[in-house]
Amino acid sequence: MFSVMVQNAKTGTMIETPEREVAVINQTFCDMFDIPGPPNQYVGLKSNQLFLSHAPMLKDPARFLKTVESTVYSKESIVDEEITFINGKIYARDYIPIYEGHVYIGHYWEYRDITEKKKAECDLRKANKKLEMLSMKDGLTGLNNRRSLDKQLEIEWEYAQKEKEPLSFLLFDIDYFKAYNDTYGHIQGDECLKEVANIAKSVVFDEPAFFARYGGEEFGILLPRANQYEAIKMAEAIRQQVEQRGIIHQASDLFKCVTISVGIMTVVPSENIPPISIVHQADQALYEAKRTGRNRISVYSHHKEADSNV
Repeated sequence: MFSVMVQNAKTGTMIETPEREVAVINQTFCDMFDIPGPPNQYVGLKSNQLFLSHAPMLKDPARFLKTVESTVYSKESIVDEEITFINGKIYARDYIPIYEGHVYIGHYWEYRDITEKKKAECDLRKANKKLEMLSMKDGLTGLNNRRSLDKQLEIEWEYAQKEKEPLSFLLFDIDYFKAYNDTYGHIQGDECLKEVANIAKSVVFDEPAFFARYGGEEFGILLPRANQYEAIKMAEAIRQQVEQRGIIHQASDLFKCVTISVGIMTVVPSENIPPISIVHQADQALYEAKRTGRNRISVYSHHKEADSNV
C-alpha cells in the first residue's frame, strides 16, 4: 500500500535502501528531473546515478551532490531545503532516515516544486516595498512626506551627534495660503504647492539635503553638516526664487504674488537634546518671520528666541 501511495503522490518521491539503491521511485520524481522512461526501470540502480544525471540542471551542482552525501551520512532529517535550477525553477527537498524499530532501513527523499510559491512571495515583497516607498512620499508634490522626514531626522541626528557636526533645518510655508485657496480654489492651490515645491527642489538639487512636504502648505529641508550661514544662504535663495517667479496672488496682504516665510534652526546635536527640538525651534522661528512681516527669514536663537530676521 505504501508503494502505491508513493507512486500516486503529487510530489517527487524516492526511497533508497541503506546501500543507496533505489527501492521506490515515482513518475513525478522522474518528471521533475527530466529522467526518461517509466520509473520502475530504475529500481535496484544506485541512486547516485540519478543524482549525477540531473546535477547539471542545478545552479550549484557541486553543492547539491555534497549535500546529498552529507545528509545521508549524518542521517539527520531536513525539511524545505531549497534547490534552484538554471532554468529558474525552485524545489523544496525533504529527507527522512527510515528506521524499523532501532534498525536503519533506508532513506526517504521528497521534492516539491515551489517555483510559483517563491515567485508569489517575491512579488509580494516587491509590492510591499513599493507600498512602503509610496507611504514615505507625498502624493501631491512627489516629495518626501513628514513620516520619512521624521525617520531621516533620527538618522542624521545620530550621525551629527557622533561626529559633532552641525545640523540645520529649514521650515517654510506659503504666505496667506488660505486666502489663495479661498480666491483661486483648491485645485489651483494644489498647483501652487507643486510650483513652490519645484522651485525649492531646484535650489536643493545639488545639495545633500532631505526635502519634504511637512504638511499643508509647510515644507521642511534637513541640511546635514550645514552651519547657520549655509542654511541662511539656501533659505534666501529659495525665498528669492519664489518671489521672482511671480505667481499671482491678488489676495495677499503683502505683495500681489506668492511669497514664503522661512524659519531656521541650526544645532550641534547632543544626548540631552531630543531630535524633534530642531523642528519645534524652526517652527518658532517661522512664526517670528510671519509676525514681523512675512516674506522673510528668521533664525532661531537660544538667547533671544527667533528674533534674528534676515
